[in-house]
Amino acid sequence: MMKETLKKIIKFTVFIGLGIFFIWFSVKDLTPEQRTSVLTDVKSVFTGYRWVFLLIGMLLGVISVYLRGLRAIILMNPLGYRVSRSNAYHSVMICYLANIAIPRLGELLRCTYLQTYAKVPFQKSLGTVITERIVDMLLLGLLFVVAILAESDKLIPLLGLDNLSEKTAGFSFGKWLLVLVVIVLIVCVFILLGKVLGKTKLFRKIKDFFLGLWQGLVSIVHLEQPGLFVLHSVLIWICWYFMFMVGSFAFPDMMDLGSAIWAATLSCVVVGTFGFVIAQGGLGAYPLLVSQVLLWYGIPYETGLAVGWVIWANETFVYVAGGLVSLVFTALRKSSKQLQSASENETDTTPAN
Repeated sequence: MMKETLKKIIKFTVFIGLGIFFIWFSVKDLTPEQRTSVLTDVKSVFTGYRWVFLLIGMLLGVISVYLRGLRAIILMNPLGYRVSRSNAYHSVMICYLANIAIPRLGELLRCTYLQTYAKVPFQKSLGTVITERIVDMLLLGLLFVVAILAESDKLIPLLGLDNLSEKTAGFSFGKWLLVLVVIVLIVCVFILLGKVLGKTKLFRKIKDFFLGLWQGLVSIVHLEQPGLFVLHSVLIWICWYFMFMVGSFAFPDMMDLGSAIWAATLSCVVVGTFGFVIAQGGLGAYPLLVSQVLLWYGIPYETGLAVGWVIWANETFVYVAGGLVSLVFTALRKSSKQLQSASENETDTTPAN
């Protein structure tokens, strides 16, 4: 238990440390005037009615969470579990909140929530969550390819892909063959171990866990509404896309891009997403990546940094506030059920007159 706690603390410290490093890196070369300009641009979004764009962005963020909940329901239906929209939504919101604190903790809490309140076995819901992640990664990859094709002159130098062919040329066929042989050997070892240890209780528990996980993973093959699943997946990314675009309308320089804002938003969403992978909750990394992308569209670095920070703060606020509301709702519902159960027990034990 102590080792797991220590591991989480170390992981959290490393990711937060990376975030602080990216914050320092993004401002270390700025003059005092430029730093003041960044703060001025951030404060300017609260003048006039610009903040309305941020509210619309928040609404789109909440809608994306709701859509993720609906998509999760579609994945769990083939497994024989009917999850309510409310449970699906709150489980996703709590997942986002937890992931801001500790990487990958959200997925575990989401599955625990569904097991507690929707009676979905942990391993099966975990399998569906992994399936969702795989689908999202495929869509991100598709958007990445679209962005590279549409904005190759800007993104290829930014991402350092102009020398990609030279870098990968050294990975010969022989090395790929060695990797394949190692994978086959690992599979064979597991099969042999399965035959030897198959009768032990511990092995059966491990086998049941991975079997449930596999059932969750392959649930996508048995979807009752595959078209609706694809639609929800696409709509989630559309919400994220417009969440950035609408939020950027709070900055006059972004509005001046005209029709180029469509391509700029696509590039920022695709590249900025990697910021959430690099640093905890995208802290520091997301604004830095967004500012670098916007430089290619003629947006000053200071303004791009302000745009990145405002969009990041707006999105983070949605998940923190929404997650806390879901936690409060869950706590109140749990208390209500406990009171109801206690009342029923009193009624059952009251002697008849």
